[in-house]
Amino acid sequence: MATEQPEEPNQAATRKRVKSRTIDGLNAARMRPARPTYFMLCIGNKTACAYLGPKVASSTKTLLRGLMGSDTGLKYHRGQCIFEQGCYTFVGPTVALGMRKKLETGLVDLTGRRWRARLRRGAVQESRQASVAELVS
Repeated sequence: MATEQPEEPNQAATRKRVKSRTIDGLNAARMRPARPTYFMLCIGNKTACAYLGPKVASSTKTLLRGLMGSDTGLKYHRGQCIFEQGCYTFVGPTVALGMRKKLETGLVDLTGRRWRARLRRGAVQESRQASVAELVS
């Protein structure tokens, strides 16, 4: 087992925030399938970390980068999380099937629970907010 380093107070607060958002996102994907749940995965050489929510911005990268510790080779993947056939399916244009084991291990490390996950490559329609000019027309 790897020895855990004590976390800084700021990092502990960030970890708690990401944990609660991820659990809420996984529950929303299961309980409210009509509302899309988006994700951002940070995959490193040793570990992985996920963030789920109704909206995921590029600024989430800095949030996840701090939680990865000294892991190197970080890659970020975005897409949509769907609950189908009894497990959570992460669909995105850049995800690879070989990331499943790292993702499941990362979810266990983050949340303390085991979540069954699958990965599938595919196009995802991002939610788009209508501008005021479009609403007036």
